[in-house]
Amino acid sequence: MAYNKTKEEWKWKQWKEREEQKLRELGMDEASIQALRESDWADFNSDRRFQEHQTSLLDYMELLLAESEATEPEIRSVEELLNSINDEKLLHILLEADRETLQIVVLKMMGYAPKEIAVCVGSPEQTVYTKLRRLRKKIKKFLKAE
Repeated sequence: MAYNKTKEEWKWKQWKEREEQKLRELGMDEASIQALRESDWADFNSDRRFQEHQTSLLDYMELLLAESEATEPEIRSVEELLNSINDEKLLHILLEADRETLQIVVLKMMGYAPKEIAVCVGSPEQTVYTKLRRLRKKIKKFLKAE
């Protein structure tokens, strides 16, 4: 997620105004408050520069990750999912699952959020979570048995 300078600056100003109000109530002189404000502003700018640099590095790493994932064959249908399974027991578990559950799995693998999947398959969002949880539980049970 990109660093939002305007939002962070607004939050800093809100925090700073509350702090300065408390300092005035405690009797601190204006010159000291102003010196503290300048020092805190310099710290904020230093942190901002660091965050902006870090964000660009994170974006670059996400881009590299996306490129490495793009080299793997992308599964876009239930048939492709079933054809890509090499383990006979896992294939049996997936074949026992209903068609809607398999469609949910394919959409999840494609990167859709559960809310988007619910719209695609025409089921409530909670149903999507439930079907994924139940299938995950069956697969975990299979993995423990091995």
